[in-house]
Amino acid sequence: MKYLLLIICISLLPLFTIFSTPDLLHTHDGLVHLPRIAAYFKMLSDGQIPIRWAADLNHGYGMPLFDFIYQLPYFLSSIFLFSGAGLVTAFKFTLALSFILSGIFMFLFAKAFFEDDKKAFLVTIFYQFAPFRLIEVITRGSFGEVYTYVFLPLVLFGLTMFWEKKTYKYFVLTAIATALLVLSHNSVSLLFFGLCVGFLIFFAKGKKDFIMGCLALFTGLLISLFYWFPAMLDHRYTYGNLHMRNLYLEHFAPIQQFFIPNITNVKSLQTGGISVQIGLFHLLGMFVAISLLMKKKINFWQKKLTTYCFLLIGVSLFFMLPISKPFWENISFLRQFQFPWRFLSVIVFATSLLSVSFLSIRLLAKKHIFYGLIILVVASTGFFWKAQEGFDKIDETYYWDFPLTTTYYGETDVIWSAGPAKEYPRNPVEFIVGQGSVSGFKKESARQEFTIDAKTKGAVVSHTQYFPGWRVYVDGQAVPIEFQDPNWRGMITFAVPSGTHTVRLAFEETKPRLAADIISLGTLIVLLGLLVVTRKKRYAK
Repeated sequence: MKYLLLIICISLLPLFTIFSTPDLLHTHDGLVHLPRIAAYFKMLSDGQIPIRWAADLNHGYGMPLFDFIYQLPYFLSSIFLFSGAGLVTAFKFTLALSFILSGIFMFLFAKAFFEDDKKAFLVTIFYQFAPFRLIEVITRGSFGEVYTYVFLPLVLFGLTMFWEKKTYKYFVLTAIATALLVLSHNSVSLLFFGLCVGFLIFFAKGKKDFIMGCLALFTGLLISLFYWFPAMLDHRYTYGNLHMRNLYLEHFAPIQQFFIPNITNVKSLQTGGISVQIGLFHLLGMFVAISLLMKKKINFWQKKLTTYCFLLIGVSLFFMLPISKPFWENISFLRQFQFPWRFLSVIVFATSLLSVSFLSIRLLAKKHIFYGLIILVVASTGFFWKAQEGFDKIDETYYWDFPLTTTYYGETDVIWSAGPAKEYPRNPVEFIVGQGSVSGFKKESARQEFTIDAKTKGAVVSHTQYFPGWRVYVDGQAVPIEFQDPNWRGMITFAVPSGTHTVRLAFEETKPRLAADIISLGTLIVLLGLLVVTRKKRYAK
């Protein structure tokens, strides 16, 4: 408990910058997340579940933002909004919460894995105070990626405890943590999922443990199926591949930038405004681990750990260097990672585990030397606690009614449209063939209702961007939708008979999305039911 409290207190230090002013810390992504938080909150308030369609963005034409964008951090920020916080405050608390939780869960995992509080404390400090971790929080404001650092150690804690205790509650914990990891960020969660599979291969204590561990991870994938399956399936309806095709080319870093400590964040040692250093003390930990391996001063288990960590480091370094270009060029899936330096997140974890090598140095057995190392590790990242680009005064009303799309690379631009809208439509609904009037227009995030009085048979356009799932009902009956009219490109148009009619537009689940929803919900119910039935039962070895 002493070490856990210390971790929480020390982890608060870099967060003082965030709360030093009511203004918003200027980060690379912060101003994008504010309108997303607002959009998600509106959709949740309207009862849209699962959250997919952001109706007010894109100048009111809407977009399927959360059919593709990770959802967990926006859900957490919505809790703060429901409690009365503003957008800036919700962003700050959600960001800060991730850093505190990552420290808690990493300590729990490391304690279970190493069975030693001192080792767990050291590993956690290295995990929290890797330079790239602070860059993710303070410089980038990476709302989703920071939560992958929370749930990675929770998944591994669940696996470790499941193998040790053989109780199903840890199977359930592993599965749910895996689902939350997937919901935290699109690409980094995939990297960490692969890391978890590697952990299974290296550290499962037997065939039964390995199979049950794989089943727990797979169950987590099923719980999160409602998100990742539609995102993969519906990706073909967007311009994401086109706009991100060559993005990776600008973000390969020279190899020296990874190994030269950049304690003061010198720009000449940055790639795309990001310091991609591994970190001074993390490098020292790697060298100590190599030395122990070469001198054969480690046992079989330690050798396995060292091999696992260096395998992660080697693979990650390969994909961050220009030598891996042929893979990026020929594997479209790999290009979804956008920035090669994102693989540095895996190195953060691997070098944190390797930090236990320091405890093989006899001098570090002395309490004051050990705590001196802790202080140096923490202090070496001090420059990255600062607001590198100052603060922004925010008019939150602008972000509550944000007119743009919130995406950088057309990830959610629909292929049938002419690109993002340039201005708001004069009327949300209007006749394009025939004559008539529209009255009583009401709009929610995934629903529109209005009355049409058509003098003649005609056609109507709703200035809503079409995406699979939209349905039009006239007097309660579904009618065909046209969305490729060259005069109303990508917008929902439909025919109406003469007379007065009640019209409803609804964004509903397609059959594949509905199937994924049912599987996710069904898996979660079965999993929780299993927990109630088995309770403290152990599975047979």
